[in-house]
Amino acid sequence: MRGLINYGTHCSINSIVQCLYETRELRDLILCVDEQEYQAHNTVAMNLKALIREMKENDRLPCDPGFLIDSMSVYSGMSFKIQEDSDLVFTCIINALADGHRTGKGIGKLWDIECEEHMRCLSCNKVRSVLKNANSIPLLIDGALPNELQEYMKQYADNTRTACDWHCTNCHRKTQLEITSKVVSLPPVVCMKLGRVKNTGRDTAHIVKMGTRFAFPETVDLKYIMKGPEASVSAIYELYAVVAHCGTHYSGHYTAYLRCGIQGWYLADDAHVRLCSWADVQNTYEAGSNLYDRVAYMLMYHRKSSST
Repeated sequence: MRGLINYGTHCSINSIVQCLYETRELRDLILCVDEQEYQAHNTVAMNLKALIREMKENDRLPCDPGFLIDSMSVYSGMSFKIQEDSDLVFTCIINALADGHRTGKGIGKLWDIECEEHMRCLSCNKVRSVLKNANSIPLLIDGALPNELQEYMKQYADNTRTACDWHCTNCHRKTQLEITSKVVSLPPVVCMKLGRVKNTGRDTAHIVKMGTRFAFPETVDLKYIMKGPEASVSAIYELYAVVAHCGTHYSGHYTAYLRCGIQGWYLADDAHVRLCSWADVQNTYEAGSNLYDRVAYMLMYHRKSSST
């Protein structure tokens, strides 16, 4: 593995790029993309392709992600001169990759989760169902929910959320909406985002980061979140990447833990990469009072092949 140069505010970008590099399904496809698949203003795919190709070279020196970051700025309109959240960086890159033809569309589908949402008006009980696509599964950190991923998945079907100030077109009342969700189809790669940010007030001054414990295994069965649990497609997924954060919500540092096949786990901290252990990854389940404690923010699993 090779590190990535940080120009001061790009640790979240570097961590996501390392995760994408270890996504074997993406690494194979990205090398096949052609610049003619994308519009002139979108050069994210070609710059990521060049960066991944450089990262594959047998060299100890860190790689420079500068061209990729510049192309992300042009595509998204964000300068990235301040540190952006890892989930925003991930969404920016995935959207840019999917915004192409042929190979680009295939890359976008690697994370494409199809969900069926049922929305019930709490005044007239009218239920409306819609199909939606997402590139990640949100994990709510709540005292009423399990703090272990497999148990959380088992109760996923029972999770509901309520939207306030909903205007129902059936009863024509301003009311509340109860929303339940089921996954219709799972992609080869699943990204999960832990909800570690909480607004305790009415403005940004009251946003806090939660270091609450949330455990996750190396292998998870996602059949419980699917509309048809008896689906023939395998729903066993293996963990291969974790994006972690230390510090406060307003100031901190991102790193990535990556499982590199039989070589085991590595910690990628910008330009520095070193071997670590599964126990080190487990230490990101929660954060103590020390601001330098790393806590997991994003998890990436890929479908376990039938041969493993």
